[in-house]
Amino acid sequence: MVKVELGKVVKLHGYMGAMKVRTVYDADFNFKKIGSVFVDENEYKTKSIKKTKDGLIIELEGVSLEMATAMIGKMFLIDRSLVDGKILIEDLKGSAVKFEDGNEVGKITDVQDYGAAEVIYVKTKANEEIMFPNVNGVILNFDLNSKTLTLNKEKFGEVCDYEN
Repeated sequence: MVKVELGKVVKLHGYMGAMKVRTVYDADFNFKKIGSVFVDENEYKTKSIKKTKDGLIIELEGVSLEMATAMIGKMFLIDRSLVDGKILIEDLKGSAVKFEDGNEVGKITDVQDYGAAEVIYVKTKANEEIMFPNVNGVILNFDLNSKTLTLNKEKFGEVCDYEN
């Protein structure tokens, strides 16, 4: 089983061991289908999951208040099959970045979500780090099989001053 990040436990919620989790997924992800999470290689069945405006409230079976307190700051993982069809940040990392004309820019080193847009960090062929926001049609396509992100060169030029 391949595991992917669900989100990080940021604080407790109430006094029964429920936890507030800042998730990496958007509102259209069906959180109700999560039957268990993994923390430090241990699997825990979910007792309840509630969506909030900025994350999830998760209560796990057999997890006491003391155990939940120890999980603050930990990352919850879930089975990758629960998010099939979604492109994840970890899918993008290490991927090649090229323009639609085939010219290679470099490789993705990181992706950060700042709310208004994701910012993609790329190590260029010249070993420079550049970054650009995922806005205005900059990204044309992502091929998961070849791990290649294709950019619209004109739109890219509007948001980044990189010279190829």
